[in-house]
Amino acid sequence: MREQETGKISFRSIEVFIAVVEEQSISRGAQRLGASISAVSLQLTNLEKALNTRLVERSAQRFVLTEAGHLFRQRALRIMDEIDGAVTELTSRLESPHFTLRMAVVEDFDNHVIPRWLTDLSEAFPNSRFVVKSGPSHENFSILSSRATDLIVAVDAMDPVDWIEEHPLMSDPYLLVTHPSLPENPDLQALAQFPFVRYAREQHMGRQIEAQLRRVKFVPQKVHEFSSNQSLFAMVSATQGWAISTASAVHGTLSHRSDTHDRFRFHKLPMPAFSRTVSLYARRDILSSVPEKAAHILRASLRQVLANRDSPFQLPVSAKIQEA
Repeated sequence: MREQETGKISFRSIEVFIAVVEEQSISRGAQRLGASISAVSLQLTNLEKALNTRLVERSAQRFVLTEAGHLFRQRALRIMDEIDGAVTELTSRLESPHFTLRMAVVEDFDNHVIPRWLTDLSEAFPNSRFVVKSGPSHENFSILSSRATDLIVAVDAMDPVDWIEEHPLMSDPYLLVTHPSLPENPDLQALAQFPFVRYAREQHMGRQIEAQLRRVKFVPQKVHEFSSNQSLFAMVSATQGWAISTASAVHGTLSHRSDTHDRFRFHKLPMPAFSRTVSLYARRDILSSVPEKAAHILRASLRQVLANRDSPFQLPVSAKIQEA
């Protein structure tokens, strides 16, 4: 029987409601769910009929939650979280249903850490599959908040909130990256004569670096800014300039290149040392013990990759892996 005839609320209609509200659009909500616009619109209409109230005021010009919509959204999110938690707990304890773990990871880990981590995760969770995307931390936090991913690896770019659980992974120190034409171990006065290639302003790394430069009252030349490690390092080489980055970003982007030592030099900072903290985050109490186990496995992968003293690629500073 149809939902509006029985007054019953289906899980699918709740899922549709959350998607269209978070996407602020029926069409984008349908795209996120892999459904047709007409099917999503019908689900939303049937839900409102079942509840006998209007949840969303929608037209070509506006898409706004009503007071009833705000109230129902809070309950709907709890229902979705409970179902996600039940599925994960059944999977991890009984190894019965298969589940997909969606992850968003900072791009610094793309080439060297993620393959090892996923291999070890597959052994720990043999009845699961992984969907992984990479992106800057602020984007990863956003999609975790919107429930578009299950866990993320990101830097400490967000104030603590009660709905997120955090598992610290490592302290990642900043270092100086220069073109070989710059003086050996340049000080701030020397760096002022060369182009500074910076991270984009919306990124946590960019803001953290700028804050440190302000502390030491140093205003360098600025040419370009980038959100990608590869683009940032390529521009350092092209402009014969310099940048401030982190040990893991340098290692993940440049350690596999045969021409790295011909194109770049790496130094300790000519200013007080500082670092960023990288952690694994998930929605609290939803994935049972999965985030804690995933963080433990990732720390082991980081130790193997970043703390490998036998590697020919050595930096003047190194990441410190957090103890469990």
